[in-house]
Amino acid sequence: MDGVKDGKMAIQLDDKKPWISKELTNILLLGVGFMFSMGSYSTCAMSQTVILNSVQDEYFEGTSTIGYTVLCAVYGSTAVSFLLAPSVAAILGPRIAMVTGAFSLLLYVLSFVRPLVPTLFLGAAFQGLGQGLIWTVYGLILSTNSTDATIGRNTGIFWCLFQSSLVFGNLFYFFMLRGLTTIPTNTRIMVFVVLIISAAVGVIVLSFLRHPWTPSGSRRFLEGHRKRTMSKTSALEAPTDGPLKHLGPLEILGSMAKLACTRNMVMLLPVCIYSGLDLCFYVSILGTSIGYTEAFGDLREALVGLNGVFVGVGQIAGGMLFASLGKCAQKHGRDPALVLGGMLSHFLAYYLVYVSLPANSPLLVTSDPTFIKPNPYIAMFCAALLGFGDAAWINQLCALLGTLFLKDAIVAFAYFQFIQCMVCCAAFFYTPYLTLPYQILINIIGCVAGVFGFCMVEWKAATETQKKARIQSIRDKAEIEALLRIVKPKNGHQTESILMERVTEK
Repeated sequence: MDGVKDGKMAIQLDDKKPWISKELTNILLLGVGFMFSMGSYSTCAMSQTVILNSVQDEYFEGTSTIGYTVLCAVYGSTAVSFLLAPSVAAILGPRIAMVTGAFSLLLYVLSFVRPLVPTLFLGAAFQGLGQGLIWTVYGLILSTNSTDATIGRNTGIFWCLFQSSLVFGNLFYFFMLRGLTTIPTNTRIMVFVVLIISAAVGVIVLSFLRHPWTPSGSRRFLEGHRKRTMSKTSALEAPTDGPLKHLGPLEILGSMAKLACTRNMVMLLPVCIYSGLDLCFYVSILGTSIGYTEAFGDLREALVGLNGVFVGVGQIAGGMLFASLGKCAQKHGRDPALVLGGMLSHFLAYYLVYVSLPANSPLLVTSDPTFIKPNPYIAMFCAALLGFGDAAWINQLCALLGTLFLKDAIVAFAYFQFIQCMVCCAAFFYTPYLTLPYQILINIIGCVAGVFGFCMVEWKAATETQKKARIQSIRDKAEIEALLRIVKPKNGHQTESILMERVTEK
């Protein structure tokens, strides 16, 4: 008897679940890894134009706009990487691909310790490859470590950790440069050494990821969620046996070309284009304009970092708000959230930027007059508005893409990311030649076109949903009448009410 009891106790102990599941551990590792790895890149990208302008020595003579050119190379290579990354990741495997991508980001940050033109653009190429890899594998890891009940929670956990990287990295930059009107070499080296350490920590954290498709993972778990993995987020497919299946670059290009010709995607093209313009503006143009405005005095260099902090705060607040209003958006439509949260917040930000910052501020250090005196509080408010509006655009667009292109979600999201990066690349290409008012005008036109296209698609989808609901209602009534003809009960009213209840439940 004692032996039986001991055996039962041993079985109970073996079956006892850990206090934190392996899947949730993976999500936490993913979020923390992105926080350190992508955080170092984000801080670098938002400040690099101002930093490179301060480097003047025998090896490198910085200009006021060279940072835009480097970012143009970054997003151009990122766009190409989104076509190649699924194949590369399938060959390397998810974990090695993720670590390789994070290490590529580290190499980009490393190139700023001793800036040289060849190494900067080589680092930009590595950065683009790295972004394509980690964002492709991110979708696979998130999907295979989530169920229908946990996908919302896991996405929220990841994005909160990821977006917090903007706050911590840029806050460090602010305190390092506070009170400095120029950036000394020692300060620049110190800043990038810390960012390199942050990127290295991200590589280490991501190397601890444990995937459900490895031999040590749960094969049953993978089989249970195989359909989700193949249909939603990533361009990789995770079969239960053998190597990962994937779409090659030519297959993705062909599928994207077919999808781009559909009516819905043609109408959503302006939204994808504006997301690229918006990305260019808040990543570098706004921060550089603040850093080049002499009216901010001793704070102008440090405010570049604080600008990134408030962009992050706006994105976190917007992401949490629109995620919590998901059911409301399903009921009343996504267009109010986009118009109120995305368009109006960006319009207000553009107006305040236009009246408070010099026209030449994206191009050079200037003390030109403005309509109102440059104010750091207004500048930070604009950064928060841009971050908040960006969260509205991305949240609503991704939700609409996932709904309209459920069967082709892989290709739809690849198309969106490709167009966004290509437009961002083009925007950074022309930025060194245009003053701030023209930059704002282009963005406003893109914003209006994007809202128009989004609303047209959203209203059409809502109309089709209502039509389907009416058709279903007619079919339900016809079913009731048919059943009433067949069944002749003693109490007809009672039977009719029962049938109505059953159809309603159906």
